Formats: sequence, structure tokens, C-alpha cells
Amino acid sequence: MSVSTLVSHVMTMLPDSQHSKALWSGCGHIYKFSYQGDMLVAKVASVPAQLDHRHITQSEHSLNRKHRSYEKELMFYRDTAHSYAIECALPEAKAFANRDEAFVFVFTDFETQGYRNVSKAEPTHVTQMVAWLARFHAIGLVSSCAPKVYGRGNYWHLGTRPDEYERMMPGLLKSSANQIDQRLRDCPYQTLIHGDAKLANFAFSRNQALGYDFQHIGQGIGVADVMLLLTSLYCGRDLELHAEHYLNLYFEHLSEALAPSWPLELFNDLEKSWRKLWTFVWADFHRFLLGWKPDHEKLTSYMLLQTELCLAQLREE
Repeated sequence: MSVSTLVSHVMTMLPDSQHSKALWSGCGHIYKFSYQGDMLVAKVASVPAQLDHRHITQSEHSLNRKHRSYEKELMFYRDTAHSYAIECALPEAKAFANRDEAFVFVFTDFETQGYRNVSKAEPTHVTQMVAWLARFHAIGLVSSCAPKVYGRGNYWHLGTRPDEYERMMPGLLKSSANQIDQRLRDCPYQTLIHGDAKLANFAFSRNQALGYDFQHIGQGIGVADVMLLLTSLYCGRDLELHAEHYLNLYFEHLSEALAPSWPLELFNDLEKSWRKLWTFVWADFHRFLLGWKPDHEKLTSYMLLQTELCLAQLREE
């Protein structure tokens, strides 16, 4: 099928929202449709001057950040996804374009390939997501595709959240934010991270997870994705009970994925480095939440403890 014809067909669907699902905060729609016998899904996104979100007043900086996120997602599917698809299940991209101030992505409907979204993750689902992340990060660690072309990954790092930083109340976490950010930047083991690894961005078959929504992809350390995933799954006592188990499981899968390419000594050094930064990724996300929504339900006792451990480590150095 012609890519330009397919994109044009999608654009003619825009006025019809009857068979669509709205994207986050007024940024567009997702459409399911049939085209020449194939079941397809189209994501059509554009960034409004003001988001439909009660906690966000969009500044010029945040507007540019959101626009850049769709640029990064298009770049991933165009330039990089093919290098990952053998080891990590991904949506099959049929077409993508930036047209008329809108970003258009067309995929094969993954439900026709046996994948389903779930609203509540069972332990099997969590294991599948952790395994997917490990394989994804391993490819970035050994691939010739430099993560730097995407800039920093995730949506909460300090450089991309000056508005939220300014809104933070004064305190030790705020005054330490640059040190925390620098430690994460200075880690010698950087890879391509998903940047928004949460349950809503995975679908599941019987045997594996499929990851999608790559707007916040970029350079970072793998445990940042693991941290965010856990915040989307657990809170309170459940987070305390499960965090260490799934962090250990992540490193088991990462070791297995890297074994054909890396000597054990190199992996052991990476694991030591990333485990030491586990408290830092929690503190970094904590800093963002305090500036964005200081009563957020993700501000758990586990997060507060990890931040305390991070700040204590900084004081001792």
C-alpha cells in the first residue's frame, strides 16, 4: 500500500470522532479502522496551545517539549525500531508522517496479533514487562545506534522541567536537584530508555509483552524505566514488598540479554553502578512530582525513603 495514500486516508477521518479514542489532554485521537483488508490503528497527534489538563498551564517551554516528544517518537519508528523488533515486541508501523501540524502514525492493530491491554497487572504481566525492558536496554547498550541522538530520555528530568522546579517549595531535595541530575548524567552506562514505562504502554500475549508509545525515549539508565514501571503498578505496602524482587529480576534478565556480547566483569560493573543509582532515580522523580502535583498518589513511603537514602549518600560524599 502507498504510504502517502494511507496517510491521506487517515487525515480524512479526522472529523469523525465516533470511532476514536482521545489522546492525553487534548493532543489528538487514536482511530481503529479497516484499510484494504487490514485492521489498522492510527495515532494522530498535535499539540494545542493549552492542554486540557487541570494541573498544567502550558508555557512555551512545555509546548516545545510536547512537540519534541512526537518528533522523537516519529524518529524512533523511522530510524531505530527495526533494530529492536527482533528482541522486543513492538507495534508494526505501516506509515508515519508530520503533516498539517499533526503527527500521524499508522500501525497494524496489535490485537490481530494476539496482544491485549490489561487494566490490572498480574505477576505474569509484570515479569513480561520487566523482561521486555531488560531486552530493550540491552540492545541500546550494545547497538551502534547512539542514544544521544534522542537527547535525554523520560519526561521528568531536570532539564526538561524548569517550570515544575520553580514551583517546588525550598528544601534539601530542591537544593540537591542539580547534583542528583548530574550523577545520573555522569553514569558511564547509558542506554536508550523507553522514558514512559507504565502499564498503559504495554500489551500482552500469552508469552510476552509488547511496548509502545515512544514519545519520551532517549538516553538514560535502565533502572529509571524500572522505577517508573513500579510506580504504575504498586503503592503503599505493596511497593515495599515487590520493588526489590522486580529490581533483582530485571538484572537477571539484563544479564541474560547481555551475556552474548559482554564479559561478566563488565556487566557486574554496570549492575553495581545502576544499583547505586536506584535511590537517585526515585529522588529525581520525587523532585518532579513535588513541582507538578505535590499531593500525587505516587508520593509513597517507599519513594520518600529512597529520597532520604539518596540525600544521605550525597551528604556523605
